[in-house]
Amino acid sequence: MKILLVDDHQLFLDGLTSLLTGSDLVKSIKTVNNGRDALRLLKTSEFDVALIDLRLPIMDGFSLLDSLAKIHSPVPIIIVSASRDPDDIRRALELGAMSFIPKSSSGAKILETIEAVNRGEVVYHPFESSEPSLQAFSEDWANQHNMTKRQLEVLRLIIQGLSNQAIAEQLNLSLATVKTHISSIFQILNTRSRSESIKKAQQLGLD
Repeated sequence: MKILLVDDHQLFLDGLTSLLTGSDLVKSIKTVNNGRDALRLLKTSEFDVALIDLRLPIMDGFSLLDSLAKIHSPVPIIIVSASRDPDDIRRALELGAMSFIPKSSSGAKILETIEAVNRGEVVYHPFESSEPSLQAFSEDWANQHNMTKRQLEVLRLIIQGLSNQAIAEQLNLSLATVKTHISSIFQILNTRSRSESIKKAQQLGLD
């Protein structure tokens, strides 16, 4: 199969590419990081299936699905998203997606979904799973850069918009400890502010 992967987190793309290239079913993989380039490729190139995130720059996943429906693209689309919003799932399926699966799915589960969708089946997987997670790639990055699991938790709460006090209450930490973690996060990411850290974390796929 010829597969197109569309996601703006390079770490996630690299991890998913690594997982899929180990399968005998996958002949080639092309990756792009925005919806506009994905639409261009899906108009001009032949793919057996495309795996697309919803949160994309330039053209988001919903707009991409809408544009593909308007040109009657025959390529089956699998949405691979961190979103748990039922409205996102419903809207994606209404716009023609053949499947909506969580980013926390294992490589085996994603391969199973690709095979099923390639057979013409509509597949939906719930967000509860005990299988090895693709999110492990972000934890690997954190470990390699001496970011502790607690600091990664703090970073993800920062990305969610929580204040220092709210983070302290949620993690049952003192405010001083939270500030120490945030200072360490800035140093690891080489950033100087919350907004800069959020942007860097999203680029690295740590959100």
